[in-house]
Amino acid sequence: MKTGKSIDLRLLNYFLQTAELGGVSKAAKALNLAQPTLSKAIQLLEYQLGAAVFERRPHGVELTLIGERLLRHARLVVAQVSDAVEEIDNLRTGGTGNIRVGAGPSWLRRLLPEAVAAALVERPALQVTVTGGFDERLLHGLSEGDLDFVIAEVPLNEKNNGYEVEVLSRDDLVVCARQGHPLHGVANPGIERVLNEPWALPPQHTLARRKLDGKLISLGKPPPLSAATSSSVTFLLALVRASNALTYTTASTLETNEGSGLVRLDVPELTTSREAGLIFRKPVLISPAAEFLVEKLRIIARDHPNN
Repeated sequence: MKTGKSIDLRLLNYFLQTAELGGVSKAAKALNLAQPTLSKAIQLLEYQLGAAVFERRPHGVELTLIGERLLRHARLVVAQVSDAVEEIDNLRTGGTGNIRVGAGPSWLRRLLPEAVAAALVERPALQVTVTGGFDERLLHGLSEGDLDFVIAEVPLNEKNNGYEVEVLSRDDLVVCARQGHPLHGVANPGIERVLNEPWALPPQHTLARRKLDGKLISLGKPPPLSAATSSSVTFLLALVRASNALTYTTASTLETNEGSGLVRLDVPELTTSREAGLIFRKPVLISPAAEFLVEKLRIIARDHPNN
């Protein structure tokens, strides 16, 4: 095969449809094309690439290794082209646009609602879709082009993952418990005693959990066995308030309504810093509507540096 120097975007879209639907016949129907026409288009794409992207099977197609790599890029390209079309339309009509935001738990409860409310007051035609979750899920959505930007804790290895990061806040992750817990008011009770308590923690893949485990491993101690694990911070805080379980969360959480009745324990060995803010995929290409909401977040974060 001869290797071409460019890829036809129309062919790339045909490839994306075929890959996601798992067959030429299904994709042809979705694209309103004749099946032979789509097959020839895929062959032309493979000619331009100089490599096969599909392996033909009796009941459909499977991606080759090159096809899998192309699919990842194709999703981003199609998403960015869609963003470009939307941006042009926004510039033409003014004041409208869809914004897709991924938000970490603390931002869902504070600041992001304020920023969205402020944006909608000035531009009521905006449509904002907010997806909540923890780190890996949000970053996956960002990488796949499903989110315009993420507002969450800064990933540990952001420099190597194709992200552009803008830090908006700094806080500490601390061990906390209910008021009246046996360890409340005890000066530096020690790691062994703290580890003997029950724990309620977020899932292991989250940054807070990884930082806690990392601290303990550096001290030569095993990570705690979590009696309860949940992706809901609201549930974890309520459980800690109603029991003797400990959890690991931001110090600023204790200043919120959800954090009422909870206290920080004196365990300096397990305190670690946390940075949070805006996360974009590189290159940073977001619509004017999304940039408008981003600016609102910057303003509100300046007024509330710890969140």
